Amino acid sequence: MTAENVALIFTDIVASTELAHRVAPETADQVRRDHFAILRKTLSDTGGTEVKKLGDGLMAVFTSASAALDCGVAMQQAVEMDNRGLEHAVGLRVGLSGGEVIHEDDDYFGDPVIEAARLCAACEPGQVLVSEVVRLMAGRRSRLLNFRSCGELRLKGFRYLVPTVEILWEPVEAIEPTIPLPSRLGTRNATVNVVGREPELSLLAEAAKRVLACDGREVVLVSGEAGQGKTTLVAEAARMAIGNGACVLFGHSEEGLASPYQLFVEAFGHYASHADEDRLRGLVELHGSEWGRLVQAFAERMPDLPPSKATDPDSERYLLFAAAVAMLADISQDEPVVLVFDDLQWADSGSLALLRHLTAAEHPMRVLVLGTFRDSELPRSPELRDALGLLWRHHGVSRVELGGLDRPGVLALMEDVAGHPLDAIGVDLAEAVYRETDGNPFFVTEVLRHLRDTGAIQQDVAGRWVASGTLDKTVLPESVREVIDGRVVRLGPEAERVLSTAAIIGRDFDLDVLERATRIPTDALLDILDSAAASSLVNEADDAPGRYSFGHALIQHTLYENLRPARRARLHELVALALEDFCGGQPGTRVGELARHWMNAPPGNHSKAVRYSYEAADAALNSLAPDAALRHYLTALELCAGEGGSDPVLLLDLAIGLGTAQRQTGDPSFRSTLLDAARQAASRGDVDRLVAACLANDRGLYSAVGATDGEKVEALEMSLQVLPPTHPDRALILATLCSELAHGSSLDRRQALAEEAIGIAEASGDDVVIVKVLNHLHLPLQVPSMLEFTQARATEALVRAERIGDPVLTFWAAQWRAESAARTGDLGEMDRCIAIHGAMAEQLNQPVFAWGHAFVLSLRAQIAGDTDLAEQYATEAHAIGTKGGQPDASRIFGGQYNIISGQRGTQSELVPLIEKLAAETPDIPRAFFMSVMAKAHVEGDRRDRAAELLEEFAAAGYQLPLDQLWLTGMVDFAEAAIECRDPAHAGALFDQLEPWADQLPATGGSALVPVSHYLGGLATVLGRYDEADAYFARSAAMSVRMGAKFFAARTDLLWARMLVERGGPGDMAKARSLLASARDVASAQSYGVIERRAVAALAELE
Repeated sequence: MTAENVALIFTDIVASTELAHRVAPETADQVRRDHFAILRKTLSDTGGTEVKKLGDGLMAVFTSASAALDCGVAMQQAVEMDNRGLEHAVGLRVGLSGGEVIHEDDDYFGDPVIEAARLCAACEPGQVLVSEVVRLMAGRRSRLLNFRSCGELRLKGFRYLVPTVEILWEPVEAIEPTIPLPSRLGTRNATVNVVGREPELSLLAEAAKRVLACDGREVVLVSGEAGQGKTTLVAEAARMAIGNGACVLFGHSEEGLASPYQLFVEAFGHYASHADEDRLRGLVELHGSEWGRLVQAFAERMPDLPPSKATDPDSERYLLFAAAVAMLADISQDEPVVLVFDDLQWADSGSLALLRHLTAAEHPMRVLVLGTFRDSELPRSPELRDALGLLWRHHGVSRVELGGLDRPGVLALMEDVAGHPLDAIGVDLAEAVYRETDGNPFFVTEVLRHLRDTGAIQQDVAGRWVASGTLDKTVLPESVREVIDGRVVRLGPEAERVLSTAAIIGRDFDLDVLERATRIPTDALLDILDSAAASSLVNEADDAPGRYSFGHALIQHTLYENLRPARRARLHELVALALEDFCGGQPGTRVGELARHWMNAPPGNHSKAVRYSYEAADAALNSLAPDAALRHYLTALELCAGEGGSDPVLLLDLAIGLGTAQRQTGDPSFRSTLLDAARQAASRGDVDRLVAACLANDRGLYSAVGATDGEKVEALEMSLQVLPPTHPDRALILATLCSELAHGSSLDRRQALAEEAIGIAEASGDDVVIVKVLNHLHLPLQVPSMLEFTQARATEALVRAERIGDPVLTFWAAQWRAESAARTGDLGEMDRCIAIHGAMAEQLNQPVFAWGHAFVLSLRAQIAGDTDLAEQYATEAHAIGTKGGQPDASRIFGGQYNIISGQRGTQSELVPLIEKLAAETPDIPRAFFMSVMAKAHVEGDRRDRAAELLEEFAAAGYQLPLDQLWLTGMVDFAEAAIECRDPAHAGALFDQLEPWADQLPATGGSALVPVSHYLGGLATVLGRYDEADAYFARSAAMSVRMGAKFFAARTDLLWARMLVERGGPGDMAKARSLLASARDVASAQSYGVIERRAVAALAELE
């Protein structure tokens, strides 16, 4: 128990009991939790200490009187600011006193404690009452506050009067958003608000507060049937967020009218239209101009946008995704970002892919995505269904499911609309409405509007809504469609025609297009639209005069479905003609709309439907939206097939476009599509289209490790037969053919193709062509005899790629340079290139590059001898590659895991898996799998099995295909020959490996011990001990220089065994030292076989 001089604060929630009765219990609880969180944060910020919670308030203590005064004001300001975004505001009382108190058992006692509590109770809502003594305790520091004397108050329980002052505080000025709220979110629906949705709104508000408070990213998806208030709910949450300083952006989708990246284009367009010019320019300078082609506002405000650094559509799409994430991260540094995406069930696949990408990206950012979708549309929206399946896997993604309001919810909504409590008849009506609508908020309000319009309910003289008759005589409509039909009919036949035409245009429509389609004079048309707006059928955008939207998607859908087929087709034709007139031959982003309208127009418009579908497909491909392009190409081809007799050149162009879109979307059928197109072009003698089909049928390297696509080779060779000798495309065709022939062809042929390709590329002077050619040529020329050549060309490719600035070209060039550096043991250069490689992968932020970087990191960890890290990266690469559909992911992982197991000493356990893989992969020569199995057998001391494989290899003349796998296979056979102690095999293998003594077998993400190590072992078997000694010394030096623990320990083991066998002066002592070193390193690093054999060898020397 101690006596202390302190200042104390007591707080109390105003009218908490009334709040509990006014809202749902869970809502009241959430309001209270939020309130206390605000108070506790303020306490923490001002240095106070919470003593205890007192029902509806807190007791806190301060060692500084001025800090206590500041806290009282800050609490009122924080609560007032929070109330601005709440439907249920919370009032606060704050009382302060101070002086000497007793501190015992974490509590405080004495008159100042009671004074503070009594002052709190005496407060009006929003007041801060302070005993005069606290102001005196604060001294000069209190002068910054504005006090008003309250005189001497008589407080309950005190015989004396307490001099009291009130702190006069001002609300914190509202934060003016730098970007205005999008018009679609800006106005609350006059009849449908969030009544009955308080728990759901609280969840969204909490998510917004978490994102606003710290770095983080959350995605909240609101689902439910049409009319459940999904958009209303997220709009209310967005308005609350912008009031708290967030930047709110909006994007929506319409059925059948999705344009490439529509959600993000609309959202970024709003930002680009309103952002400060310097800020906008800074974003472009930091993140490139990738969105300039898609977002008109970027191009309009930044007419000097630099060109993209991408050199092909794939690179450009990767940069587009990376720029979107980077821009949002950058914007959110200044102000948190809330992205509202409405009607995801109709979103284009590009938007959904970018949403997935944003969710998975690792950039630090403060971004909240609020999305809505209809559950009932999922069976008809496989793109959204697949996207949701992937989104749910990520942390920070949640779902809010909206069903119909319950009975109290419907009653509350009707009372909210009426503006007063309902009488007994009104309550019975609410029950009837609930039964008819299942609590669907939109249906409820439509029914109420119907009852008002038909006179079933009316306002009395006091302004209260009352039933005009008895409830049993009130006829409720059978469906919301009947309600909408009635509202439209009441506007007259001319309005019905106008609105039906608008429904053909879409959920959103332009006055100009509607005027052209209906041929009604502007003033008359505006009168009709004004009447429709007064009936809440349509809304005009505040920030875009002449731009309208239907009040709800159900209104547009009902009007569209009411049309008979012939009338609907005719209106599609009229709208198409109006659009053509409006666009003036330059449809731009509206080409997809023209395709849709002509496709649904009466028969006889086939050619226009095909034309615009083709143009829409090309536009989507150029807009980096291959999914949308795929859909349009298929539509155009189906239209051509249905009509018959189509232009064969058009069909060929459509097929090449389709194959390109298929490849960019990861659809494996691109191969057959493009091969068929190549054959058709060749049969027609169409060189340009033959070359286009061949170049489109390329993923940047060969089709698969160890395999050759014969049909692809045939098409490439057909192209070479007809291309002029110096044409730049010939260089790319030659390089692609060389790459495809990486396995199963002679090195002489590959060299000849490479030499011609490089010559044409260099003659063109085009850095992009040169780098593409060099990147294609690395793997097919990755053989020991060409190491110097591939190393020089990889160096050149990296220099040129960095000069171009294309991150995709730079990524691949850095990978090939890193691998060639590894093969010479130059780990400094390897690490430099891996750093570039990683930076490009991070910038591109795509699975294919994350996969490539992860398996290169595994290669680097293998060289270091860190098996745990190597396995971690290999496993990560396998997961990313498999998920991303990379055909080589499992093969590369299998190769890496085999190496890692070899270092751990568990490779012998993999023999059944290796045999199974060999049986399932006939395209990789059996001899290669034989080498891996031979090594695994000797690791498991099954030398007889290894000897059988060596004999089979000898019978084949010790020959492996001379490709990138040659060196790996040969050293594996060498390992088997060393352990089997067979001089015949050792001699043959030594002769083939000896020229490459200073190379490291590193390829395809895997690395083995230096070749000099194997030469030392083979020389030992041959009895050439001095030669072996020299090779082991070279291997040891190279291993130490690289910091390669496993390589060094393996070399020490074999070197020691040779010294024991030679038995020269000093050999035994050196052997013991080498064996002890090998044992110690192996024990520390868990190299099982090395440790076991080193221990056994040391025991034999005792």
